Amino acid sequence: MKHISANFLRAFLPAAALVIFGSWISNPAHDWQSWGFAFLLLAAYAWILGSQLKSAAAEALAQQRYHAIFDHSTVGMARASADKYWLEVNPALCRILGSNAQTLLGKTWAEMTHPDDLPGSLIHFEAILRGESNGYSMERRFVCDDGLIIHTFMSTYAIRKPNGQLDCLAIVVEDLSNWILAEKEWERSAKTLQRFVDHMPGTAYIKDADRRILVAGKGFTNLLGVDPRRMIGHTSEEFFPESIGQKIAIDDARILASGKTEVIDDSFDGRHYESTKFVIPRDDGPADLGGITIDVTARREAELQLAHQARRSSVLLELPAKAEALPECEFMQYALEQAEELTQSRIGSIHFINDDGQQLELVAWSNCTEDRECTAASASHYPLSEAGLWADSLRQMQPAVINDYAAMPCKPGLPEEYTGLKRLLSVPVVNTGKVRMLTSLGNKPCDYTDIDVETVQLISNEIWRIVRRQRTESALRLAMQVVNASPVVCFRWSASEGWPVVFVSDNVKQWGYTPAQLIAGTPSFSSLIHPDDLRRVSEEISQKSAAGLPGHEQEYRLLTAENKVIWVVDRTIVLRNEAGDIIFYDGVLTDITERKQQQLMLAENLDHQQQLNKRLEEANNQLLQSEKMASIGQLAAGIAHELNNPIGFVHSNLGTLDGYVHDLMSIISAYEEQLGAPADAAHAEIIRRLKAEYDFEFLEQDIFSLLGESKDGLSRVRKIVQDLKSFSHVGEQEWQEADLHQGIDSTLNIVWNELKYKCKVVKEYGDLPHIYCLISQLNQVFMNLLVNAGHAIETQGTITIRTQRSGTDMVCIEISDTGKGISPEHINRIFEPFFTTKPVGKGTGLGLSLSYSIVKRHCGRIEVDSQPGHGSTFRILLPIHPSPETQAKTPETFP
Repeated sequence: MKHISANFLRAFLPAAALVIFGSWISNPAHDWQSWGFAFLLLAAYAWILGSQLKSAAAEALAQQRYHAIFDHSTVGMARASADKYWLEVNPALCRILGSNAQTLLGKTWAEMTHPDDLPGSLIHFEAILRGESNGYSMERRFVCDDGLIIHTFMSTYAIRKPNGQLDCLAIVVEDLSNWILAEKEWERSAKTLQRFVDHMPGTAYIKDADRRILVAGKGFTNLLGVDPRRMIGHTSEEFFPESIGQKIAIDDARILASGKTEVIDDSFDGRHYESTKFVIPRDDGPADLGGITIDVTARREAELQLAHQARRSSVLLELPAKAEALPECEFMQYALEQAEELTQSRIGSIHFINDDGQQLELVAWSNCTEDRECTAASASHYPLSEAGLWADSLRQMQPAVINDYAAMPCKPGLPEEYTGLKRLLSVPVVNTGKVRMLTSLGNKPCDYTDIDVETVQLISNEIWRIVRRQRTESALRLAMQVVNASPVVCFRWSASEGWPVVFVSDNVKQWGYTPAQLIAGTPSFSSLIHPDDLRRVSEEISQKSAAGLPGHEQEYRLLTAENKVIWVVDRTIVLRNEAGDIIFYDGVLTDITERKQQQLMLAENLDHQQQLNKRLEEANNQLLQSEKMASIGQLAAGIAHELNNPIGFVHSNLGTLDGYVHDLMSIISAYEEQLGAPADAAHAEIIRRLKAEYDFEFLEQDIFSLLGESKDGLSRVRKIVQDLKSFSHVGEQEWQEADLHQGIDSTLNIVWNELKYKCKVVKEYGDLPHIYCLISQLNQVFMNLLVNAGHAIETQGTITIRTQRSGTDMVCIEISDTGKGISPEHINRIFEPFFTTKPVGKGTGLGLSLSYSIVKRHCGRIEVDSQPGHGSTFRILLPIHPSPETQAKTPETFP
């Protein structure tokens, strides 16, 4: 070990010294400690050479000193074997590689080398193994256990045996990580600075004290077409024209000398530039000069435009006040002269265009025009066909700019007295799709620009707006005078909740309100509308507005301030915005109270007349029916009277005959008794022969049967006559209690001849009390319903009559048939007078109408249910005790 250490020390110390000196040469920025360590190594080497022949004690002392240097060195030191394993490492190397000595001694330096650096290291190592080299130095990256990459400078020296074979390698490792990071940081800072100046507005640069360019941004390419890389190391004079370059050099020298920042304006080639130059102090020498130059041409033009716009805005703001202070003609002349001044024009005029677009009217001609260019004024009215190029803007409905009037091929339309037109600007004012006004300016010293067109357009539009408003207001004042003198009230409502009033004419005072009150919403317009009409009015407005109608007309009632109700007709126009949304309702309200009252009176009179006509019609129908029934009753009474007499004496005679027959029979019986006694046999034989001839035994049995049938027939005739009399009730038109069942039966007997051949009548009578009624009229109702039921049955069918109580104070009579029924289109008309579905001559159409009137007269109602093909049911509901008012009315006056 002592021998190895001594040999290693003798080989290691000069190698270490060489490594340190080599590192210093490549990086002279090392501190004094590195220098001291290098000299210390050389001194140690000299001392070891001088003492290698000394004794063992001297060698041990050298070994001790070697370890003192090895273990306390600030650079990494190590010995490595021929198979690349670490044999000995000092603490500095462990610190550099981020591991302890025990871990490192179990590894090779090759496995810790970065894969990209390993091939080069192995080439040098193999050269040592072959004896071709005794050492090498190189930058090498090591990979720590945690993946961290360490940049180092590594020097390797071969220690050989006496036979020349490799004994071990002496290795010195210096950590270059901080130096590498600093170098990369410097490169990153330089690149960041370059990117910064590349992205500066305009051109950015840095010059040294000799005014040579150190850094130049890409703005030189964009602004001046110069490659900034070619400018590095050169002065400004070498890249710019002589006068500009000299001025830049003078400015740079002045600012470097004064150390003050300056903003310098320059102009060349029609462009404006602004340069900001400043001093950049340095710690290691003279200060540098920094500068930024930007093209401010657009800004200068914008500033001029801004000043122009400020002046133009001031003119536009002054125009309304001037319009109030000046007459219309003087106002337009003033505005035209302001447009001349803003556009630097020397002449100008304003024309109005008629609605047909074919006639021009000269309304303003500036004083400058007449003084400078024109000696006489032309006609104030002339057709468009006589206007020249200056009227092309009217024809094309867009501004016309002519900056070389003399070169135009056709130049008609100017007065002969007008001379020297060089440039022309003509701008139309278009409103509602038509040109309304034309403003023409000319002879600006330079070409007219878009800004001039915009200026003239704005002023022209404002002139037209003000003049139109003044004329509209004048017309409106005149119209309002007419409106206020009339009974018509004008309103404008906003299309929002509650319909707030925006405008109302002064004559609303006739209703007790002032315009200020209604505009303030005290009261709101919706509260002026009569409560009974408000909902209808709102719904109608909503429906018509939703339908997109341009206007509507309504009649409704308003409440005046004195709470008086008046009728108005509201004729409203709907105003919408461009999106189609409603913004206002413009209405004209006319008081139609007097007309409405007349209409109401007329309607009342008409209704009263209709009622009278209806009563007259009903009375006439009732009179006809009454006369008919009276005639039938009188006829029935006469027939009954005539029939009663013969029926009476026939009945009496039959009674007497019955007595006689009985007596006769008694006599015959006596004769028969005599026949049994002894008598003249001849007479007896004759009697027997006669009895046998006339079939006396049959006569004796049949004669009494004939008499009984005759009496029954006479009784039936008597009942028919009685029912006819009961049905007619001639002279009985008074209210009285009556049995409805009796009335139905009597009526059924009267119409039985109409029914008996094809109808089966079923009676389902309930328990009915007597009701207070006009029974003869109800019998008429029953007759009409029964006859109609019979007519509805075409072949064979059934008529069912039902009666029952309905509640506590009503009775119900139903007459149902199994006939053909009533079609749906006719069922709502069956009670109309003169309506009938029967063939001509078979019905008058009065039966059901009179029945309806009679039931109504009894404060009842008549209902019908019908199914075509299945039959109909008529239901009569009658009160048991009608109201006294109903009873007090006679049939002729009942409505």
